Amino acid sequence: MLFNSAAFLLIFLPLTLIAYWLVDRHERLRIAVLLFFSLAFYGLWNPEFVPLMAGLIVLNWAAARWYTRSQDSRIVTTAIIATLGVLAIYKYADFLIDSFSALTGIPPRHLGLGLPVGISFFTFHHIMYLIDLRRGRASPTSLDRYALYICFFPQAAAGPLARWSEIGAQLGQSAFSDGWERRWAAGITFIVIGLVEKVALGDPIGQLISPTFQAATAGPVLDGSAWLSLGFGFQIYFDFAGYSNMAIGIALLFGVRLPENFHAPFRAATIIAFWQRWHMTLSRFLRDYVFLPLADMRIAGTRHTTAQYVMAILATMALCGLWHGAGWNFILWGLLHGVAIVVALGWRRVGVRLPHFVGWALTVSFFLLSGILFRTTSLDHAWNLFVGLTVLPEPKLLGKAWIIGIGAACACLLPASRILCEKLTARPLAIVPVLCGIICVVIMVQLGGEQSYEFIYFRF
Repeated sequence: MLFNSAAFLLIFLPLTLIAYWLVDRHERLRIAVLLFFSLAFYGLWNPEFVPLMAGLIVLNWAAARWYTRSQDSRIVTTAIIATLGVLAIYKYADFLIDSFSALTGIPPRHLGLGLPVGISFFTFHHIMYLIDLRRGRASPTSLDRYALYICFFPQAAAGPLARWSEIGAQLGQSAFSDGWERRWAAGITFIVIGLVEKVALGDPIGQLISPTFQAATAGPVLDGSAWLSLGFGFQIYFDFAGYSNMAIGIALLFGVRLPENFHAPFRAATIIAFWQRWHMTLSRFLRDYVFLPLADMRIAGTRHTTAQYVMAILATMALCGLWHGAGWNFILWGLLHGVAIVVALGWRRVGVRLPHFVGWALTVSFFLLSGILFRTTSLDHAWNLFVGLTVLPEPKLLGKAWIIGIGAACACLLPASRILCEKLTARPLAIVPVLCGIICVVIMVQLGGEQSYEFIYFRF
């Protein structure tokens, strides 16, 4: 079930809110009801993966309890390796088989396992909790509360990645206590902003550029339409930022404040600042749980050298790419961003500052170009599009790309969604709910007559 579907917005979400309201005075029942609907939400995609999610929840919760009693770090390490092993089997087994086949010439025999929705995200939630528990930054908890932390339906499928210290105490709290009206106003505003980003911008851009990427599977795209592929950077932004804003808004309806995930990244003037604004919860995960341990590792009796920092950045971003997808194109995408970050850091050490506009143009251009690698299914297909960029587009093609222009203007000029939401709800104005209502009606009409497009990050 998708956030941007009539079934979710008109049936599932209202039913869940009504059930939560009925038990709002009883904490244990609040957790039970929210856990039930979260598992039901996940099961509506594919019920056969619910036991997998439940099994990992029990495994990691038991490991956490065991560690709390024994303080044996090996328990945490073993649980993390086991959880990553499950992720590797479901997400990377066929990729490794194909890579081995390409090296040896042996025909591949794929496992053909389906990819559980959100497995990359709830795997990272398990890892964050266990490591933070070992570091003393998370506390032991009950099984039902831990299960809700992992499968809380607004964030289970595609984040944001929230640490236990950020939301653990909020799970299962009263959603209808004093002041709930203001929180609901903010939540509904976030949901409307997310719907607009997804339905009015992300999906139309995706419809426009999909034929271009399809053409690239057949050979070089030399009719000028390869330039449309640059619009994917804006598509994935509005798609994922739209999901994140809807997740934040829905969580607010239940009294949970999820962390911000995007902060106007297309206004960044360096690739470093871009990653501090883009998928912010993933960036913080990579910094705290991958980069810093690698940078602090003692190698050949030394540590904290420039070479070690460079290699840690490259390894972290390569893993970032691999986390997004099982393919060499994703790994190359991550490595390119790692190289860009290293170059930006080196440029900063030199002390020469580029004009803000030049830095911004270089940053956005690099991201849009690298997005071609992210979207295509192979390096050959990506090359077919890069070759096509040598052919200038015809004026009539530019006329068809008006939605990309609108998306680019919104991404580069508008403030972050959090700031926009704060401004819209700072004081009661009748025009705000009226506009939100009109927008919802328009979107509902559109959703009723067209297919609901899956969020891109559900594939990861």
